Amino acid sequence: MIIQNSAVNILFSRCENIKKQYILNEDILKEKFNEANILPIPDDAPSEIPRIIVKTKGEHSQLNIAPEAATFQTVYTDEHTEKWELCEEYVKSRIEDVFSLTDKFASEKYKYIGIVTNLIWNNVMEKGNKTLFHNLFGNTPADNLEDLVVKYTYIEKERYYVNITLQSIKIFNDSDDGVAGNYGDDNLKAHTIGITLDVNDRYAFNQQKGYNSNKERFDELMYLTTKIISGKLKNLVEKGAY
Repeated sequence: MIIQNSAVNILFSRCENIKKQYILNEDILKEKFNEANILPIPDDAPSEIPRIIVKTKGEHSQLNIAPEAATFQTVYTDEHTEKWELCEEYVKSRIEDVFSLTDKFASEKYKYIGIVTNLIWNNVMEKGNKTLFHNLFGNTPADNLEDLVVKYTYIEKERYYVNITLQSIKIFNDSDDGVAGNYGDDNLKAHTIGITLDVNDRYAFNQQKGYNSNKERFDELMYLTTKIISGKLKNLVEKGAY
C-alpha cells in the first residue's frame, strides 16, 4: 500500500473579515508554518475561494483558509508513503495549531470535519480492473472492461460517514502528453487499484438540529481512519467485505 496524500477539511459558519482575523492571530502558526500568502481577493468573492495560503516549514503541507472552511493538505514522501502511523503522527502534530487558529474564526463550533486520504493498493500491479472486479463480484469480467469504479458509503456510530471509493488506475512512465500513443501499453508502468477514503461527521450534521462539530470529533475521525487503513481496506479490496 502506498499512501499518497491526505486532506483535513474543517467547515464553519462564515467568518467576516477573514484576512484581518488571520493577521490578528497569525502567531499561532509561527512555530511550524511559514509566512502566509494573503491573496488579493475581494471579500464578496465566492466563499469557497481561499483568501490565505500557508505552507508548513518543509512545505510538505499547505493550509488553505476561506471564509467558511480551512483545508490542511499533505503530500507524503519517503518512508511516510509506507507507514500510516508516521502520516498520522505528522498530521496530529500540526493540526493542533490549525484548530487553535480556526477556533478564533469559528468560536470553537464547527459544522463538520472530514479526513480524505488517497492511497494505491500496490499489491496489484497489473490487470487492476479485472482483479478488482473478480475480488468484489466473484467472477471474471468481460475482456473489454477498461475501467472500474465502486463507491461504498457506510455509517459508523450513527454519526460518521465512511466513503470508500475503489478504482482501477493505470500508471504510465513519464513522457510527453502531447504526443500520440503516450498512453499505449508499451508505456504502461502499472495497472493497479486506487483508493479514496473519506471519513467525516456530516451524517450527524445532516441528521441533528443544532449540531456542532469540534476537535474531539477530529480525534475520533482520525482513529476511525487509522482503523480502516490498518485492517478493513485489505478485506474490502481483496474480498469485498467491510
